[in-house]
Amino acid sequence: MKSRLRQMLVCVLVLSHAGTDVPLASAEAPVPIPIPEIAADSLLEAPPGFEATPQELEAFWALAGERLIRARELATKIVQKHPDSYVGHFVLGEAEHDAEANFPRAVFHLERALALFESKHGGEPDPTAPWRWHTRILLSLAFAYGDIEEHEKKLALIARYNEVYDPDRLADRAWPLMKLRKFREARAAAVEGMKTEDPRQREIALNALCAVEFEAGNDLASYEACKRAMDNAKNLGADLDPADLMNFAEASRSVFKLDEAERIDREASEASVAWYGNPWSELAELYLREARFGEALSALKEIPEYRSQRPPHVRESDRNENRRALSAFFVVMGRPHDALRITGKALVAPDRRGHNSRDPAQDLSVAALLDRSAHILSAERALENAVAEPWYARLLVRVESWWERVLAWMSGRRAVRAIGDEQRLSGSFRIGTAKAAVMPPFLAGDLVRVLGSGPARAAIAKARSTDKRPKAQAYYDAFEGEAALLAGDDGALRLLARAERDLPDAEQLLRARVLALSFEAKRARGDDRGAMLDLERAMQIDPGLVRRLRMTVPVRITYSGNEVASDVRDALARSPRFDDDGTGFVIQIKADRSGGEACLRGTSGAVLACGRASAKANESAAIVVDKLVDDFHQRAFMPGIDLSQSDASSLDGSNLRGNEQDLSPLLEGEME
Repeated sequence: MKSRLRQMLVCVLVLSHAGTDVPLASAEAPVPIPIPEIAADSLLEAPPGFEATPQELEAFWALAGERLIRARELATKIVQKHPDSYVGHFVLGEAEHDAEANFPRAVFHLERALALFESKHGGEPDPTAPWRWHTRILLSLAFAYGDIEEHEKKLALIARYNEVYDPDRLADRAWPLMKLRKFREARAAAVEGMKTEDPRQREIALNALCAVEFEAGNDLASYEACKRAMDNAKNLGADLDPADLMNFAEASRSVFKLDEAERIDREASEASVAWYGNPWSELAELYLREARFGEALSALKEIPEYRSQRPPHVRESDRNENRRALSAFFVVMGRPHDALRITGKALVAPDRRGHNSRDPAQDLSVAALLDRSAHILSAERALENAVAEPWYARLLVRVESWWERVLAWMSGRRAVRAIGDEQRLSGSFRIGTAKAAVMPPFLAGDLVRVLGSGPARAAIAKARSTDKRPKAQAYYDAFEGEAALLAGDDGALRLLARAERDLPDAEQLLRARVLALSFEAKRARGDDRGAMLDLERAMQIDPGLVRRLRMTVPVRITYSGNEVASDVRDALARSPRFDDDGTGFVIQIKADRSGGEACLRGTSGAVLACGRASAKANESAAIVVDKLVDDFHQRAFMPGIDLSQSDASSLDGSNLRGNEQDLSPLLEGEME
């Protein structure tokens, strides 16, 4: 869930010129409305309670007008000349926060501003003092503490503010209390905020209550609270805040209303830019779950542009969420090296989570599982690419692929260590809930394999026993079915069949995994035809799954042509992807020195993939064989993307061989 508190309290301030008789109790709060054009001769003016030197006011108006570099320059000069200027330190703190995203430095200057003010005017300034500066400093410091996850200090400053000034900021306490896992107190604070007549307090309270119930594990209550927050914004007649929309979309996913989640996230993508969360990232993950690969790619292309529109200090708030979506896409697309570039950063550079309600340990676990999958994928692709090479080259590649599997094992252990306690471990299988963080359903089976059958089944059973969501049972059947299959349990096929029957239609990648596992279970029972039909269905949804699960496809290889076709046949028979046992699918090869084609046909007779190659001038037969074998592997085990749907030309203006598109613009956007 995403907080909108800091966004609502952004220091774009409009201060009314109230009379001198305004009491301290009516100190106004910062409001998120544009600052009007200010005439040059008004820069030296200040409303009562906001007195300062002309130089200090000039620095502040630059800050309020979002001329942050100018504000910092002016404030630096003030502090150098007058180290005891609390206004100078306040402006410097805000500039460091908003322009540099240097939150610790911002806290330093804001703490200094507060100490200087209170040493001169006291902690409860009288109405003749410049008390408005006190309100700004208290609130700015409170929210800066929230940014660095110092929620106890944030609560203490809000409490001090409420002691001195009215109206109380009651709802603002709910978010830090929730981050401290004090759900009862957080819920009470939100309720108190909703009882006030202040529409912004009610808005903050509803947003916080949505996250509180989600984090507390009350999924249905969270769904209702998130809907109330969204409806409240609509009733106010104001533009919908994308944070409210994305929170409701997340709540919709938690109760498996995936169509509703897509609709709301699309609406969020058309609203103003969110400071926390990115609707395009959420849409990309949703489309990937649904095997809508072209639309997932289109959504991913929007992430860098959306992120670039944010103020600097919030661009890092959800970078790993974007990395997770991007790396998961690259894994499913069969691009391990691109995925590893992303997961490598995600594992060492966590997000700033002060305004997001995620458990960092769960985030780390998901990143590690994606890293594991990418290493496995890298090992398998290397073995496939070497099948047409001489024996000594294949031997070297085997050593390299062994090392990739070692790295995959290490990432798997890291994933388990991150969620080593019983609550997190079982919670990882509660798809869509706060306990599962952002676990993609199709990736949960990898956690089963890392844990081993026994521990995984125990964790799944615990999660299942406390989950009251009606549609959740199909997911537990899928995960338990995989664990049972690993253990050689005869009940695996029953669980997998039930999961395949009851999973939501939109959950396509998980369905493909269930079908691939059913293939293995049925083959073990001797039901070869039923097994091959399941595998064919799985590959039509997610052909790369065969590679990621290190599966071997039974095939009968036929060929026609000269020795080139025979060499292609021999190379494919050596492939770790195929078992040329004369059953199952059919590989048909037609090739000669000028080029050729290799096609994979399913049990139904449908063409699942075709690889092609043509010889250039002076290319040897060995090169033709290598090109054809490589292209066949890629087309057989990589999802096809409708280029008109994904608009690949917007990425680099061209496409590489077949489906192998150049996605470097996505990586460049991620690196900004």
